[in-house]
Amino acid sequence: MIKLMRRAGVVLVAAAMAVGVAAVPASAHVVTTPNTADSKFFHTAFRVGHGCDGSSTTALRVRIPEGLHLVEPDPVPGWEVRVTRAVGKGVGFGQIVEVAWVGGSLPDHDVQLFGLGFRIDKKAPEVLWFPTVQECEVGEARWVEIPPSLAEWHNVPSPAPYVINTAW
Repeated sequence: MIKLMRRAGVVLVAAAMAVGVAAVPASAHVVTTPNTADSKFFHTAFRVGHGCDGSSTTALRVRIPEGLHLVEPDPVPGWEVRVTRAVGKGVGFGQIVEVAWVGGSLPDHDVQLFGLGFRIDKKAPEVLWFPTVQECEVGEARWVEIPPSLAEWHNVPSPAPYVINTAW
């Protein structure tokens, strides 16, 4: 019962944040869409809507949080998908710890979705943080800051994209 109430609170905070996100230009951050996982098999996309101070995006690198398995990045035409695995962790060739889309070119102010499917473990946290580095022709944007709480997401300069885990 307490867990259910806590999850309901997280969903309410997310709904309030969604209203806040609607008020901020969509290109202000890299965000996930959708951002609430209601099943253990989930698919989201990282929405990139800007470059780095006018420079085109050439790579997007996403750290995979603990508690996710069967990570499957979507191909994006014109981009190469690369995965980094942790040696000795997970089944098979090792648990995926980073997914990167590289070698493409996304002009500043154009929008691209980089999709990612995964399975959420029962022990995964209620908020799944995905620290993300956006590399550009000139410079980079590091969306890696994890705020003290989800409600404070807009209070940090470079917040990491997130997914709220209501799957379990």
